[in-house]
Amino acid sequence: MEEIKSEPKRFNKKKVLPLVILGLVAIGLVSAVIVEYFGQRTTTIDVELPIAIEGETTETIPNGMGCKQVEGGDLTIVNKADLEVDVEITTTGEVGVETSYVGTLILAEKTVVFGADKWDVVGDGQTATVEYTVVGDSFSAEVTSGNKIGYVLIYYKDNSNRYDDPARARKIDEVIASEKNLPYENDGNVDEYDYCVTGEYETCHGAKIWYVPSDAITSGELDWSRASEFLFETELIQYNKEGIITMYPTSSLSINPLFDLDCMLNGTVVITTTVDIAE
Repeated sequence: MEEIKSEPKRFNKKKVLPLVILGLVAIGLVSAVIVEYFGQRTTTIDVELPIAIEGETTETIPNGMGCKQVEGGDLTIVNKADLEVDVEITTTGEVGVETSYVGTLILAEKTVVFGADKWDVVGDGQTATVEYTVVGDSFSAEVTSGNKIGYVLIYYKDNSNRYDDPARARKIDEVIASEKNLPYENDGNVDEYDYCVTGEYETCHGAKIWYVPSDAITSGELDWSRASEFLFETELIQYNKEGIITMYPTSSLSINPLFDLDCMLNGTVVITTTVDIAE
């Protein structure tokens, strides 16, 4: 019987190799991924507004009369932050009502020491209370208590070298006519002198209002030999037509709205005052 020899089977290596490579790829897809980050933490912050408004949020003023001025209640703006914040005071209302905002300033007798950074208020000295415009179409200021015969209110700006180069005094009537914001741009108290550094006021910068004898002013020049008779500022003020007011660190400002009612106004009107961050 003829012996049949069988040849050993040969594997096709070209077919085996792709199978091995596919296997490696499959293993890779299972064991490796792309992560989005190495780690993560969640932080929760309780945020408080730097500016607070104190006072009644709503009020009703009865018995308003056309052709007259009506005063609203106190509104106090408080800066709780340790940095300056510019705020904008705006009003929305109806035709026939013009709104302005006034603040109160105390003037006082001080111990005059030329060359000193700070003049201290005399403990039992004379004082006067002034109501002045903070926001409005025009500036005004008047003494509401502590009136002195022969005295006038002035705006006094400081020059860069205030003792060797005293500035001129401007009567309030002149300031009203100028229609400028206070302090004036060339006033050294805008940025040269910082009253927060001396610890004198909460208002670091601003305008000075004084109450002085009218005969102590000659052509705008003050008679400094009579400085002990002057009543000086106890804080610096601001007046701005557009309602932009700088609130200095931890300072506060109390204002009252004044509503001038048109003679032909009749019925109920609603006025809204808004305090916002100035843009």
